[in-house]
Amino acid sequence: MRIIRKRCLGLDLHKKQITAHLRVHRGSSVEPERTDRRFGTIPAELLELRQWVIDEQITDVVMESTSVYWMHVYELLEDITTPAVVNAWHVKRVPGRKTDVSDAHWLSDLHAHGLIRLSFVPPKPIRELRSVARYRTKLVAMRTAAQNRTIKLIETAGIKLSSVVSDSFGKTGRAILDDLVKGPLSTERIAEVAKGGLRKKVEQLHAAVSAALTDRQRELLDMHLRIYDALDAQVAEAELKLRTLSTPLREKIELLDEIPGVNELAAITVLSETGTDMAVYRNAHHLTSLSGLAPGNSISADKRRRVPMPKGNRYLKRICVQIAWAASRCKESFHRARFCRLTYRIGRNKAIVATARQLLIVIYHVLLTGNRYKDLGANFYDSKNKQRTVRTYVQRLVKLGFAVKLEPAS
Repeated sequence: MRIIRKRCLGLDLHKKQITAHLRVHRGSSVEPERTDRRFGTIPAELLELRQWVIDEQITDVVMESTSVYWMHVYELLEDITTPAVVNAWHVKRVPGRKTDVSDAHWLSDLHAHGLIRLSFVPPKPIRELRSVARYRTKLVAMRTAAQNRTIKLIETAGIKLSSVVSDSFGKTGRAILDDLVKGPLSTERIAEVAKGGLRKKVEQLHAAVSAALTDRQRELLDMHLRIYDALDAQVAEAELKLRTLSTPLREKIELLDEIPGVNELAAITVLSETGTDMAVYRNAHHLTSLSGLAPGNSISADKRRRVPMPKGNRYLKRICVQIAWAASRCKESFHRARFCRLTYRIGRNKAIVATARQLLIVIYHVLLTGNRYKDLGANFYDSKNKQRTVRTYVQRLVKLGFAVKLEPAS
């Protein structure tokens, strides 16, 4: 087979050690020279690995994406060589001998011949933005868990605040929770803290929170609320950091912000996962496959089997689904009309995934071309085939018992 990379280093990564196999190819008729070495993972030993890569003039390094161990090694080597990260599932060895040295040997041979698909690793500024965006995602999940624990606590005490208030942590709900820590609430106090439409439900609110909390329950409620406040402050800090780090991407964010369902934070999160250069993807379908939104494909002997969607970038998939839910609620939007049509045919869950995939394709083309988003409109399908639309509505009215006579509008 043709040699693509002549000085190729394979690294088998572990928590406490790194096994390296260097493969140097000097000619087609000469067996490649091979060198095996082991390094530790403390900073001084990693610097020794870096210096060895420089001394040997290694041009290409390949490693598996083992936990988070590869990240620091990648950053350590990316300015002196061309590091590559591969999915461990893609380079599984044939059954037989399995050692760290043989794994490194196998990686370097595959990479030298160009036989493995490399994983996408964005530039360092995007990686830094990604780390903050993913941390914010975790914080939001923890904050939601803190909300649920708080509501569960007061429910066990017989307080039905969530049955009257749509958001227990809104202005009115949070004021009531803070007062419950101190003791029972009077009708006058509830009337004082109630906001908006809840001013008309003072009696209902008083009845819902009339159950008394024990001393232990009030202490726990106070602890839950303090944890929630700490997490809420962390989320706000992470969002501020995201806006600061994304300043160079302001033009891209403004382009994405015009797409239905996408706001500033959603645009930043998407860019932190996809990067800004769409040339790294073969096409839009490649990007949707990496995100885990593309349908599974399995055909054998002209028979198509139903298979689950492939696993992909769960952070990108999550934000795309959230964008799709928001877009499905945008009135006079093409994506809302498409979501409604798909829901009628395949159900809500599949329809929202299909909408998320379509929106990711839109994001891909907007970033690739730099063109502004143009919505097709809610009447796109109706105007595409007017005669069929008219026939459908007439048939529905006839089934309801009406005689229909159509006249063109003046």
